[in-house]
Amino acid sequence: MIEEQLDKTKDDLISERLLMTAMQEFMQYGFSRISMDDLAIRMGMSKKTLYKYYPSKEELVKAVLELRKQRVGELMSFIETKVPKHAFGEKIVQVSQKVAEFLSEIQPHVMFDLKKSFPLIFDDFDTFRKASIVKGFTIALNEGRASGVFRDDIPIELAVHMHLTLISTMMNPEYLSSQQYTPLQVFTMILRCTMEGLCTNKGRSIVEASLFTKPVL
Repeated sequence: MIEEQLDKTKDDLISERLLMTAMQEFMQYGFSRISMDDLAIRMGMSKKTLYKYYPSKEELVKAVLELRKQRVGELMSFIETKVPKHAFGEKIVQVSQKVAEFLSEIQPHVMFDLKKSFPLIFDDFDTFRKASIVKGFTIALNEGRASGVFRDDIPIELAVHMHLTLISTMMNPEYLSSQQYTPLQVFTMILRCTMEGLCTNKGRSIVEASLFTKPVL
């Protein structure tokens, strides 16, 4: 029994190391350029051993994206629980920094490659990402409106949809790859346009002072 537990722990460690190595390689070079042979060499194992943990490259790509989803989930948890509701200015800065960090970790060519090479996996990840944006932005809007920062003459669902449309269009891999701006710069411009359009006169000065006078990094 003890030997079985040790073997399981060893397998878990190898699987985790393989997953982290694959993520690093995929995020740097793209999903199509890195083969299972490449990963086996980088891991110092045979391809047969690699397939023991992940039966196909598609399964490995799915596992990598599931790990990314987990990070998005942690971001949402941070938004909901870690920043006080009354500290709206601090909250919007913190949320923006977390989202920006996440976006800056994935280069445009990597997402473009994922969409081209594994379209179903890309669609699943994109759907999850959009749902997360809706959730986080709805929370921020409701709290900001309650604090008198956001206007109450624009339905929250419509505001969220407008924000999501901007994110979906401008953070699209094809669009980003044709621009001179980084994902972080594009995201910051989207945030600025959305926030300033939704703010009351009182809220505009609060958001301007708390968000756009500090670098979002």
